[in-house]
Amino acid sequence: MSSTGLWVVGVIPDEEARALPDRYIHLIRPGDWERPPGFGETLAWWSNGGDQEPFFELPAGPSEPLAPTPAAQRFAGFVEDANAPTEAAEAMRDASMTLMPKTEGAGLFVATASKANPVAALCYGLGAQRSALLPGWFGDFLLSAEEVRTALPRAEEALLLSSTQRSAALTRITAWMTSMGDAPDFDAVELIEAPLRVIRHATEAGTGAAAFSRWY
Repeated sequence: MSSTGLWVVGVIPDEEARALPDRYIHLIRPGDWERPPGFGETLAWWSNGGDQEPFFELPAGPSEPLAPTPAAQRFAGFVEDANAPTEAAEAMRDASMTLMPKTEGAGLFVATASKANPVAALCYGLGAQRSALLPGWFGDFLLSAEEVRTALPRAEEALLLSSTQRSAALTRITAWMTSMGDAPDFDAVELIEAPLRVIRHATEAGTGAAAFSRWY
């Protein structure tokens, strides 16, 4: 069973970012974009105050991590359903990965967490209003250079936090990683800072950018 959550954010050549959708459109199948029952209702719940409901509660024992509530489980399932691993989507993710830098740095961020989805943790940490400002759809995006430039101001609004906002976001991310997952040493600061660093780098370099999640 898959147990490590992966989120990759990286720059790719602008011409490839514009060409990839047409290259793999033939792999799209009827029903690929259908959402499971209740998906729309959960999106409305999350967007209209559900993000502020209690996601974790005190455990039975003092040495145990916080216990996820039904709200946390609901949102975790929603994020998994948001970007289904269809044949076309997986092909574009594979292609995007081969086009990204080979090592982490200004142009590449790779987040991994045991038993937890880094995107879900980031969205929970930021809350519904701020996470909606991030490019793409719950952690997945494919942007041309022009689209990167357009996305940058909203990404900055989402990720440039005041000290109070940052402290709250880090606390929420850590709670997610230790309660939904098994990643107490996960770098929550980097999860907030690195995606913006990549988008800014893409803007300065005139490249496209892509991001996706996987389990392995």
